[in-house]
Amino acid sequence: MIAGREPLRRLKDDTADLHQKAELHVRILDADATLTDYRRYLAAMFGYHAPLEDVLGAHEGLREAGFDPARRRKSPLLVADLRALGEDPWALPPCVAVPPVTTLPRALGVAYVLEGATLGGRYILAKLPPQLVPLRGRATAFLAGYGTQTGAYWRAFAAVVARVLVTPEAEAEAVAGARETFERLIDWLAPQTRAAGAVLREAS
Repeated sequence: MIAGREPLRRLKDDTADLHQKAELHVRILDADATLTDYRRYLAAMFGYHAPLEDVLGAHEGLREAGFDPARRRKSPLLVADLRALGEDPWALPPCVAVPPVTTLPRALGVAYVLEGATLGGRYILAKLPPQLVPLRGRATAFLAGYGTQTGAYWRAFAAVVARVLVTPEAEAEAVAGARETFERLIDWLAPQTRAAGAVLREAS
């Protein structure tokens, strides 16, 4: 542990290894990425986000701390993207092994992973390979996240983290929640990105 780090910096530093592992299962920035790869990505993200957002939404402490899970749901964006590609989101398998959300610090650690994905999504959107660029504005709502408000939403989340994680114990709980969220995401993505082709149509 590095003394003096701010809570958000500690969350980033202490989950960096797992963040990198998760990115290995995302192919949509590869030069040869296909529409099928993109569909698989959306399907996997929806399968993980939807049940995890339900868990966060039931945590009263988050709202009391100033984090409104309902306003920050990304699953409706994924529903819109999948439908734009002709898919039925509700026919896709959900992840049944989402991390538990108990204490408020742990809930913030879980939320950190989902909120951080909005920043990553904006980067991905700007770097899509040429064959996926035509999807911009048609099936990229999830990647766009909060749009022009993404920075403001992130700063608001950072403010909640700073107010709540004021002890080393609280920080440790948040890190544990974030790491488990990444670990379970990796476990979900590894087989899901391979098997999704059995559920989704191949691109014509």
